[in-house]
Amino acid sequence: MKKIPVFAAVLLVFAVSAAAQNNGNSIVSNISAEARNNLIRLTWVDSPDARGPVYIFRSSRPFSGSIPANIRPVVVRYGEQYYIDDSDDLENLYYFIAASDVSGRRYDIIIPQTNSTNVNVSGTVEEWSVEKAPEVLAIQGISNLTARLDGERIVITFDVNGPHKNAVLYRSTQPVKEPRDLLNAVMVQSGFSSPFTDYPVPGLSYYYALIYEDEISGGSMGIKPGVNATISAVTVSGGRAAEAALRPIPLPTMTLNNAMPDGYFLSDPAGFTSLSENAAKTIKNTPVPQKAPLELRKPRVFTVDLQSPSGGEDSALFQIVSESFVKRDWEKARTSLLHYLSLPRSKNVEARARFYLGQTLYFTGNYRGALFEFLSIKSTHPVEANMWIDSTLTAMVH
Repeated sequence: MKKIPVFAAVLLVFAVSAAAQNNGNSIVSNISAEARNNLIRLTWVDSPDARGPVYIFRSSRPFSGSIPANIRPVVVRYGEQYYIDDSDDLENLYYFIAASDVSGRRYDIIIPQTNSTNVNVSGTVEEWSVEKAPEVLAIQGISNLTARLDGERIVITFDVNGPHKNAVLYRSTQPVKEPRDLLNAVMVQSGFSSPFTDYPVPGLSYYYALIYEDEISGGSMGIKPGVNATISAVTVSGGRAAEAALRPIPLPTMTLNNAMPDGYFLSDPAGFTSLSENAAKTIKNTPVPQKAPLELRKPRVFTVDLQSPSGGEDSALFQIVSESFVKRDWEKARTSLLHYLSLPRSKNVEARARFYLGQTLYFTGNYRGALFEFLSIKSTHPVEANMWIDSTLTAMVH
């Protein structure tokens, strides 16, 4: 009876070895989970071949076989190679990190101590240092965006790691946490270097975000508070700037009575002369040109979302499309899609969901929100996005 577990263990070793050989270039490696107080720092080495985002799964039980369906992953872009998590229970915590390719295919191959591990509890928070893994903590692109008050102006500074590209600075009176927050922001300057001085209207609190021009044109604006978007408001006080912004006191209204000397008029100026009865009747009966009614587009659905999938995130999107979207229950569809997009999704599925969300906003009259959703999928579905962008702009000026 004791030979059965040994035989099973040998089979497991051979299976893991075969998976490692066949997919060694499609999995992350050297996974490590180190805890300090209630924080866990995950580090790993990205796959050299699968260069899409990585998916981090967390469970209270060891990972083996397949991933439980009720676990939702955290998505981290390729190249970061670290993630900070927090949990009150460090004794029963296990992680699995899956690689994916640029087309969205995920490799759910679990190899213990290679791409799955448990938490190692030791040390204190102060023991973490940048020197331990400088290649992991390096941030590509724009970072360390700060806005500080200097008298009656605001000085913007930032760092750039990588090739020089034109960037656009946005200013908003509300925190910029995600791309849709740019709807309430104004563009300040483009193509400049650090430091930059801004002179906004005094008396208001301002937040800033700095985004590359090619990300904006491609509809893939990446906003990270504390990295390329400020998280603390800066307020310019009054003073000389406030006084300069005040409008001068208007001159008194000039009339013929107070503009001409006394006695110039023999009597008070005549008032308005009423229209004759015929003139008033003619104006009343003259038809006023009516604006042609706005012709809305017909809703569109991708073929893949009209067929019931076997499961996964496609199944939930199919349910939303079939139960509310195709029935034109726009408000229910909008609420369901917002809830659906609150969790990380693969790039292709998220693009389709945002396409449907843009349509629900379009058909409910929120054209600004719809325009932003269609712009966000322009790089993924350019033909469909361009048609709906044109229709949305037409509706906005109707």
